[in-house]
Amino acid sequence: MATKPEAPAEFNICGVFVETTPNRLQAVARTLAETPGIDIHQTADDGRLVVTIEDTPDKFASETLTSLRSVDGVLSASLVYHHCDSEAKMLEEITS
Repeated sequence: MATKPEAPAEFNICGVFVETTPNRLQAVARTLAETPGIDIHQTADDGRLVVTIEDTPDKFASETLTSLRSVDGVLSASLVYHHCDSEAKMLEEITS
């Protein structure tokens, strides 16, 4: 895994729809919850999960998204939303 190069602070937020089988849902959710940069927002008993992925100091969000394919039990992971902004722009919006 390549280390992220130093660059102006940018924030990437990816909304991702993840599918697994109902019997693998809990194991997949546990694995994703333990993965830096991933937050689980909703699960459904039929094996669907809604998660967000953000950059971490060591990995871009896109790399984390790509690595979901190798999580045991994940059938698919689809990017449904992406937002990227600079730290300055995000702070401006928060303080405005």
